[in-house]
Amino acid sequence: MKRAAAFAALFFLAAPVSGAGFFDGVPSKGYVIDDVSLDVLSATGGTDPIARLRYVRLSLDPGRRDIAYDFWPQREMLMVERATGEKVIFERLLRLQPGADPSAWSPRGRVGLEGSALETFARTAGAQGPCGALDVLIRAGNVDLPVSSGDLSVRTVRLGVAQAVETAVSERGRELVASAVPILFAATTKGLPAPPLDMLNLLFPGRAFARSAEGLTFRQSAGAPLDPAGGAWRSVTSAPLMLPGTPVF
Repeated sequence: MKRAAAFAALFFLAAPVSGAGFFDGVPSKGYVIDDVSLDVLSATGGTDPIARLRYVRLSLDPGRRDIAYDFWPQREMLMVERATGEKVIFERLLRLQPGADPSAWSPRGRVGLEGSALETFARTAGAQGPCGALDVLIRAGNVDLPVSSGDLSVRTVRLGVAQAVETAVSERGRELVASAVPILFAATTKGLPAPPLDMLNLLFPGRAFARSAEGLTFRQSAGAPLDPAGGAWRSVTSAPLMLPGTPVF
């Protein structure tokens, strides 16, 4: 009980512990490894898509040539655009080079919406003091919540995360995330990868998202793929420069 109370205090007294943005230090140029675009159609009829999807996996150029290409960091972007124009992106970063300070927070995953975002960070070693065991940082709006990944089953921890998310993201934004998840899982049967959705367990602990969507069909995208650097997507994510193929040294 004392432990739960301590975590509750951490949540409600939490203040930003780092001014760094999610993409600060993340390579801004990458080479496309995987690229899948699908249109989502209603099985009841109609040829116009009710949503458009795109998954892109990039090998990020670290700006150093002493790192072999096979070990470059990677960035995954899973984009959803509804026919209404509403947008959401699920992103994951892998294999980022560790910094000199193992207790510094490193970006891991995020859910981006127009005007708001939920982001996760991690570190390989704890800081000094009573908060040294906290190895995960959840950023919801302008609030940073440091937690221990082993304590996400604690009710007060889940409650604290849920309250932060509810404050940072509008009800419509949360509905957009919830409605996108089953579409994305259903699209995996058509070859759309969904690893970025793994972060939902951290950002929405204890919530069971639907994993099936009825009445939908999918087809290869008939138009230009969603462009994370274009239009309103600029308020959803910080788009990298995406280059085809592999680098030539």
